[in-house]
Amino acid sequence: MRIFFLCCVAVFSFLSCKTEINDVGNVPERGFHSNRPANIWEESLVTGNGVMGAMVMGDPYRESIVLNHALLYLPIHSPRKPVSQGKNLEKIQQMMLDGKYTEASKFIVDLANSEGYQGKHATDLFVPAFQFNISSDTSSVKKYNRTVDFTTGEVEVKWEDNNGIYSRKLFISRADNVVALRLSSKKGSIHTTLNLSQIMRHDAGRKKKFTLSEKNCIDKVESGVMENGLYFKAWYERPWEFESRKSFKGYEGVVKVVNMDGDIEMNSDQIVINGATDVLILARVEPSDNMEISKVPDMMKDLSLYPTNYAELLDAHKKIHKELFERVSIDLGASKEDRMKSSEELLEAGGSNPALIEKIFDAARYNVICATGINPPNLQGIWGATMTPPWSGDYTTNGNLPVVISHYLQANTPELMLPLFDRLEAYMEDFKVNARELYNCRGIHVPSRFSSHGLNNHFDATWPMTFWVTGAAWYSLFYYDYYMYTLDKEFLQKRALPFMEQAALFYEDFLKEGADGKYVFNPSYSPENHPANHPSQACINATMDVMAANALLRSVIEASQVLGVNQDKIPVWESMQAKMPSYMLNENGEIREWMWKDLQDNHKHRHASHLFGLYDFHDPLIMKDKDLLEGCKRAVNRRMEIRRQDNGGIMAFGMIQLAFSACALGESETAYDMLTWLGNSYWNNNMVSTHDPKKTFNLDICGGYPSLVMKMLVYSEPGLISLLPCKPQQWRSGHINGVALRGGIIVQELSWNEKEVKVTLLSKIDQNVKIQLREAEMQEIVLKADTPATFSFSYE
Repeated sequence: MRIFFLCCVAVFSFLSCKTEINDVGNVPERGFHSNRPANIWEESLVTGNGVMGAMVMGDPYRESIVLNHALLYLPIHSPRKPVSQGKNLEKIQQMMLDGKYTEASKFIVDLANSEGYQGKHATDLFVPAFQFNISSDTSSVKKYNRTVDFTTGEVEVKWEDNNGIYSRKLFISRADNVVALRLSSKKGSIHTTLNLSQIMRHDAGRKKKFTLSEKNCIDKVESGVMENGLYFKAWYERPWEFESRKSFKGYEGVVKVVNMDGDIEMNSDQIVINGATDVLILARVEPSDNMEISKVPDMMKDLSLYPTNYAELLDAHKKIHKELFERVSIDLGASKEDRMKSSEELLEAGGSNPALIEKIFDAARYNVICATGINPPNLQGIWGATMTPPWSGDYTTNGNLPVVISHYLQANTPELMLPLFDRLEAYMEDFKVNARELYNCRGIHVPSRFSSHGLNNHFDATWPMTFWVTGAAWYSLFYYDYYMYTLDKEFLQKRALPFMEQAALFYEDFLKEGADGKYVFNPSYSPENHPANHPSQACINATMDVMAANALLRSVIEASQVLGVNQDKIPVWESMQAKMPSYMLNENGEIREWMWKDLQDNHKHRHASHLFGLYDFHDPLIMKDKDLLEGCKRAVNRRMEIRRQDNGGIMAFGMIQLAFSACALGESETAYDMLTWLGNSYWNNNMVSTHDPKKTFNLDICGGYPSLVMKMLVYSEPGLISLLPCKPQQWRSGHINGVALRGGIIVQELSWNEKEVKVTLLSKIDQNVKIQLREAEMQEIVLKADTPATFSFSYE
């Protein structure tokens, strides 16, 4: 294989032209169309601006738009100081050393009950605001099409019936923070009724788990009409106050007709529009910390200040949304015919179809972009139409949240990581309380789950989540990775390193040496799994905990060296590295999930936490050890054996963990097999992902899927670029544009065919980088700051 060097200035663009499919709908080239309405809310068309979300569902004559807001977490339990585990830590640790894992878990629950906890304390629930209903007289539909344009964030429902051709378009503006809905018609006029209603849906089987009142923790609601608009108010039944902090007291929303060419009539709780051909409606939802002083009049006035032209509003939004979305694009050589298929037809074609892979890659990124703003995406992104969402719709930090944010940096959208850091830093005092109360430690402890506060209140005897100590270390790695991608030293100094130091400080206090001089992680927890020979999830030396601590120590030392600080702390951290327990293999040569005595591996589980060191930045302790590499491969294969038996199995993000690990190991066909499973099983026809096969609206793999595709095509570390490290043989040709690499480098274009690979790189700084294609010998290249350089590899 030979390498050829070219320097050039390159400009790449992806035209978002539209192709006519019939006279009632267009197919956005980067978007999708569906040929049937949503039968259930989980099939709704979605859009959002990171503050508000909207879900469009129903048939043309009984359509509903569910509005959501990123801060609408329904208070159900007042936060408490964590259970006083720390005061009893020595007793708990001795129970663990004696093998009394179940007893240790139950001890925590009994202790919590004695301190005022009553049952499991779920995190506050992410709930919808209200339902905006649009109804009209029925007719006979001749043609129907619904679309989402990923480049604009615009959803449209269009149909033709005996009375004419009708369209409803909607987006949520990033520029103006307003929902914009346009109703229009050709060859006929609009006759429709608008009203708002409370959402009363419950996720099947979950209402009792939260012991909600019949009022769903909503004390009362009020709705009505005002100034050509509708308003909705909801008062929370259980708002809480805790140590100078408060939950919101409720929320308010307004929907207003701001421009139309027909007649409008207002009744007590609805608006009737007649004889119109063009109607513009604006809407907004806001949480309230004082429901005694209504914001509704001011909100109504504010909606009158915006342009009354839909296209003008859309243009302002597109400038922001489109630029974010179009930073990355992929072409796997799919046929034009397949790219024109409806979402239903594409999903039927299967997960290996190049057009479906391209579509999911785009749809997944679109969904995550729409859900990122005030906060990172929660389990449901920024959407939902049930008052009892699965797992509260919260931030589950021990797997789900890391997967949904996993592609931000690769996709060259680092600013989308900032809401995550903002949320973590807002809860820093809570994390310090967790460390102190649970472990008598300085530093911080990030819990397994949180939503409206960061205190560790969620646990029980089966799920001993207060024993999980990976959280702060894991999120420290995202902080440091942000620096490695962006080279932003100010961020490293002011935000990343302070968080990392607090995470390391916890381990300085928590870790104690065993008889062999190695640290013992006691208590410990491999998320939601238990050993095959013991029923309790409580354990000692979970491999995940050790891998995360190793990665944190490497990173905090490197970050300190970059900034020239912590010269007194680096020796302490280096001595801690030397005392870390070594990764171990079981009797089958697989990497162990628990590195303690006879705790046996349990492969019948949805997580793959013991492969943590291969999820993203590759753990050098694994990559430099042939036995450990082989042990990880065997562990991946064993987990997949179980999943194949279960037809994919539950929990898509667990397969993402396996696929990330397969990529790190260069197992291209294994990774491709998992990508195919993910495409086959976990998407509805609205191109939003599910938690289980075709079940439970969930955004996790909307971050993980594009991350996996990018990992298959390029991997980077500072000073190293690996091209096509896990490209499957089925992708004989293609190209991907815009991927970001560690070291401040952008892949302006990476293209390949069966004879040649070509890459154009743009670096922020002057640097020498080693570049490798598969098994070929590494080549050292020189990159000049802000100067695109093209390199070609030819196959011999």
